Amino acid sequence: MTTSSSGSFSKALIVILLSIGAMLIAAELGLRALNAAGAYQGLFSALGQARPPLDTRELPGMYYAHPYSAYALKPGYTRANIERINSLGFRGEEIAADKPDGVYRIVAIGGSTTFGVYLPWNQSYPYYLQENLRARLNTDAIEVINAGMTGSTTAESLHRLFTQILPIKPDMVVIYHAYNDLFPRVFNDYQEDYFHWRKSDPNNPPGMTRFYLWRLALRALNPTAFHENYDLQRYVWKTENLPDSDTERLVNFSTSSNRAFTNNMDYMITTLQAWKIQPVLASFAIYPDIWHWNDYFPAYVWEEGIRQNNDAIRGLVTKYNLPLVPFAEAMTGVKTRKYYNDSIHMTAEGNEIKADVFAATIAPLISEQIEPAPAN
Repeated sequence: MTTSSSGSFSKALIVILLSIGAMLIAAELGLRALNAAGAYQGLFSALGQARPPLDTRELPGMYYAHPYSAYALKPGYTRANIERINSLGFRGEEIAADKPDGVYRIVAIGGSTTFGVYLPWNQSYPYYLQENLRARLNTDAIEVINAGMTGSTTAESLHRLFTQILPIKPDMVVIYHAYNDLFPRVFNDYQEDYFHWRKSDPNNPPGMTRFYLWRLALRALNPTAFHENYDLQRYVWKTENLPDSDTERLVNFSTSSNRAFTNNMDYMITTLQAWKIQPVLASFAIYPDIWHWNDYFPAYVWEEGIRQNNDAIRGLVTKYNLPLVPFAEAMTGVKTRKYYNDSIHMTAEGNEIKADVFAATIAPLISEQIEPAPAN
């Protein structure tokens, strides 16, 4: 190839690349303009939007960024038959903000094990607990509200207690926490307010997912590669503080304590008591001989961390003379795989058993406050 031919080829290649670039930019801008104008809403809904609006509580997307509790559930979000977030931001059916007369309202606080991750909204343990208590006490005047938040620690639950739970005036709050507070303990520069771990203003999904065309390509070529932001919690970690090796993570865990977990639980208990709301604590169950759903922790951290937090829970029960749901004790020795999706998350059948264990403790506490349905 002569120098002249080579130069012509290079110029032609540059023109082609610039033309393709200009076309892609024009297409990207065109898609953004169409979306801004509200056109082809079905298309943009299918894309889950190119930038899920994390700074607004409006749809689409399941989560929005929250300045104090990192993230929260978008009221009114639905996804096929899997997800239903009511207008108050809780998983499940609609409830009245003002508790109806004669209704005994229970709120279940916790992380993904309360939320019911992997399962449809009507297969969580709070959903089954409501059914179980209504059957035991022969009344429909019992509400169990699922206030679980996937990935939340006691710090987020403490904040949500004031902003979401107390305003709906529950009669009882059931707290099921122990696992998520282990995450901050394996990150570097441990601080008890979890500042070293929690990122409170997450960016939109990073990288190429910012672009409409890229997301359109994913929808066309690999539909499972992108979905709406119902996994936002993984964007709210300061991952730069996570050590690379299990050895370093184990050192971080061993040189920290669960004092923050204990204090946050204590603050929730005393707040509820001050509001004359019955706190109920539950020990946290783990099935150690099964798949651990993440590899952020050495295996020792799972079992030892949950043991420490269960000891703290039992200590608080003694300190404040509270009811304890002995869920960890009930599941000790129960090695039935069909009850577990992984080492801490239950299957639907497991959640029915979980609800039954919780109901066995709760039903006697509330039986005298519930008026049974009249006989037919």
